[in-house]
Amino acid sequence: MKKALNTAEIEKKVKELNKFDSFNPMQGKALAAGIYSKNLVLGAPTASGKTIIAALAALNCIVNRKRKVIFTCPLKALASEHFREFKKLYSKEFDVRIAISTGDLDSSSKYLSKYDLIFCTNEKIDSLTRHGAEWLQSVGLLISDEIHELDSDRGATLEMVIAKMRHILPELQVLALSATIPNAKEIAEWLDATLVESDFRPVELKEGILLDKTIYFPKDEKELDSKEEEALDALIEDTLSRGKQAMFFLNTRRNAENFAKKASQTVWKRLLPREKEFLKGVAEKAENVLESPTEQCRSLAKLLEKGVAFHHAGLLGKQRELVEDFFREGKIKIICATPTLAAGVNLPSFRVVIPSLYRYTEYGMQRIPVREYKQMAGRAGRPKFDSSGESIIFARSDTELDELKECYVEGEIERIESKLSYEPVLRMHLLALIASRFVFDEDSMEKFFKRTFYSHQFGDIDGLMEKLSSISDELEDYGFIEEKKGMLFATPLGKRVSDLYLDPVSAKKLIEALKKKLGIFAALYALTDTSEFLPAFPAQKKREAELWQQLYSMQESLPINVSSEQFQDTALLDKFNSALLLQDWIDEKSEQQLMDEFGTKPGTLFSKLQICDWLAYSSLELAKLVGAQENVPVLLEARKRLKYGVKKELLELVELRGIGRVRGRRLYRSGMRSLPDLKRAPFSDVARVLGEAVAASVKEQLGQGEGLPKIIKGKSEGKKEKKKAGQSSLGSFG
Repeated sequence: MKKALNTAEIEKKVKELNKFDSFNPMQGKALAAGIYSKNLVLGAPTASGKTIIAALAALNCIVNRKRKVIFTCPLKALASEHFREFKKLYSKEFDVRIAISTGDLDSSSKYLSKYDLIFCTNEKIDSLTRHGAEWLQSVGLLISDEIHELDSDRGATLEMVIAKMRHILPELQVLALSATIPNAKEIAEWLDATLVESDFRPVELKEGILLDKTIYFPKDEKELDSKEEEALDALIEDTLSRGKQAMFFLNTRRNAENFAKKASQTVWKRLLPREKEFLKGVAEKAENVLESPTEQCRSLAKLLEKGVAFHHAGLLGKQRELVEDFFREGKIKIICATPTLAAGVNLPSFRVVIPSLYRYTEYGMQRIPVREYKQMAGRAGRPKFDSSGESIIFARSDTELDELKECYVEGEIERIESKLSYEPVLRMHLLALIASRFVFDEDSMEKFFKRTFYSHQFGDIDGLMEKLSSISDELEDYGFIEEKKGMLFATPLGKRVSDLYLDPVSAKKLIEALKKKLGIFAALYALTDTSEFLPAFPAQKKREAELWQQLYSMQESLPINVSSEQFQDTALLDKFNSALLLQDWIDEKSEQQLMDEFGTKPGTLFSKLQICDWLAYSSLELAKLVGAQENVPVLLEARKRLKYGVKKELLELVELRGIGRVRGRRLYRSGMRSLPDLKRAPFSDVARVLGEAVAASVKEQLGQGEGLPKIIKGKSEGKKEKKKAGQSSLGSFG
């Protein structure tokens, strides 16, 4: 039984743990509004200390109300960051059990019933409501981080999560955290919440515009004192001369990499000898994340040696972590990132520079929204290190300077609008509502959707109800729901599709594919032919004619009718191209070969492989229900080969820890082709192929650890092998 503490005691301890004496003005305002009992929408700038308010409300709910708390985030990276911070600060001091759950969408995660504070993504908590997790009844507080994400392409899921949780738990307290938005009052009204808004920032943000070599701020201007001719180089030199760091946001991955190369020339000249020596070690770690480094790995390593890095989804997870960690420590001076970093982890720097306010869209190049600009600009200024931070955009003329000042620096942030009416999203959520019995007829459907932000914002839901009626008919045609005497029920197949967190259209396509006898390539294509896999790897223009020819020649082995799909599916060639890439991956083509032939990046391929793993698992589950057991062996093989990136003969070897596709192939070529072969082989033979450290690990896993020669810790060979035993390949999912 946790010891009850009054709110004054909780507040005192939280201040001590965070090493400050008093709450800032925004936090004081939130406390006065009643964070311990009321629903609250808290709108304040980045780095203003909103998570302290979340911590206070959570700890009070756990310690005094004896209820669980769910802290939900739009991204896994954010959930992980908050989890680490809360666990480090509060777990021991308040005796609270803290967990994180962002994966496994096909489970009620019963183990979470043992925890007091659970960090998760919006999708994870949505899946928990679908699986009817009983422990959700014990939740007293829902904290929604980044509530302004209601307006994003994943915003409908957040909207449904909140509506469902409030439906399940009428007494639920909701704390919504947000950046400053113009219609925060509208969100507060929807949540029956008190609105607390503040413009307080612990570090002043100065928003400037660079023209030539002068930065124009709203109240003053600064001339860059530099011998560098280009304004960009002068800006970098000025940043480093002040002992500061900068983050550049670029609109594409290629631009981020090219910009980093350009910036490295200026940064390298200003690094101290000891910094250069230290960065060599960082570079080596980044380069050797894979068993066989790619060109991108080597490119990143070269830049890291010069104190610069690029950061985008094409990097592997461990490389992104290295870049983030050493930037926080001040070792990396400049990061050139794509805008996704602005919405991800908390990575502030003194300067944020946005060279271009344009981005590619389906309608061509367009200016970014003011909200996106403010999100990036808000990363400027490091609490505890800077008294102010600077965000800088570029102008090419006096006229453009005035325009950018009016549109962005002084511009009004766009309203948040519900995205619930988007039909593909509605289809998925309506099936889930029927399968979970939130909705069971037309009347209950209308009542539920009247509780949504969409209804609150637009009032009239007649148009929405028409869409829902049409979608309901579609789901019935798919065999996922049925109507009996005016009541709606999910069929066993429809319930399983909902539990698997699949788009019903994707599930329908997978089921149609499963009705045919699949080969490996057909199974791979079936995975790429889903909305979950999109965007597919685009077919390169120079290869289109060749790919069409290949597609026609292979049409008999595909699970679709190519003759009709070529006129209906605009992404057909990209999906086929993606299936070819996956085939090459499981045929052991190297990461570099895949980069060269398909123009992909290791990090992007890794994220697609994770999606494929889920889709392959889902296909296996659906196969059981639709009588397609004949396809189970090929799906099992495809799933394992996708995970490890190997041909069938290596599957037994790569199940061993530390053995990836490269080491597995080395063993196979040396005659050690199975676990019995490895057991029979002398340690010296295995060590000759793998090195002593990995060989010792393999022998231990095979139960042959006794009598092995001791690997002396610190030995150069041993250290090298241990380091490489991390993420040995993309397929290790490390």
